[in-house]
Amino acid sequence: MEIDITKPHIGRVYDYVLGGHHNYDVDRRAAAAIMNLVPTYPKWAKLNRWFIQLVGQRWSEAGITNVLDLASGLPTQGHLNDYLPDARILFSDIDPVSVIYGEQILADKPNMRYVQADLREPSSLLAAAAQFFGAERRIAVGCIGIVYMMEDDHSRDLLRRLHSFCAPGSVLALSFVMPRVASAAEQLNRAVAPAGIKIYPQTPEEMAALMSPWKAHECRPLVEWLELDNFLTQEEYEASPFDVLGMVARH
Repeated sequence: MEIDITKPHIGRVYDYVLGGHHNYDVDRRAAAAIMNLVPTYPKWAKLNRWFIQLVGQRWSEAGITNVLDLASGLPTQGHLNDYLPDARILFSDIDPVSVIYGEQILADKPNMRYVQADLREPSSLLAAAAQFFGAERRIAVGCIGIVYMMEDDHSRDLLRRLHSFCAPGSVLALSFVMPRVASAAEQLNRAVAPAGIKIYPQTPEEMAALMSPWKAHECRPLVEWLELDNFLTQEEYEASPFDVLGMVARH
């Protein structure tokens, strides 16, 4: 796999703001540029990671044994493998750095695998999932921290194909960006431009329609999921043109 360190990658930018070490100078410069316009970005990144941990804990308590995780980043401390050590977990990411290090981290875990996949063209991911899970298609799907960086058509196609792939009884957890002011998309995209990505905010109603035929079950801001009402100061919250919500859906 070829690693391009001349351009920032949002997964490595995310790793940097979380305090990780699998990033390059170009990623750190992009992170600084984003934080110049959205100073709370590291806090939102932490909320996303903590939501993954909450989901992992819930799935563990529910006895989940099969997990497909999308745009996984690094399965380091506090990821799904910590909460579901005996489950069969297929991690995935488009970033070759995450895949290479992820494979190394999971090398002694035969019940877990890491594959490279572009979610905009999910055929290879679903083929890998079919090989990994076999006939067992009752799966918990993690889609946290990714759909708001995908065009609606790509998100809709991915989520529908995942629904077709999964059996009844499957569950889906995702996070998305909700605009709080009309200019939210414009402000966000100006901020994340240095990372070479675009943000696509959604209201809860729009997200529920986008993810159909998955059925929304619970949806609320990440700070409410995590019971961290004071994590963002009032000033920080008012300065952010958006909120980040977590949604759990059923097949």
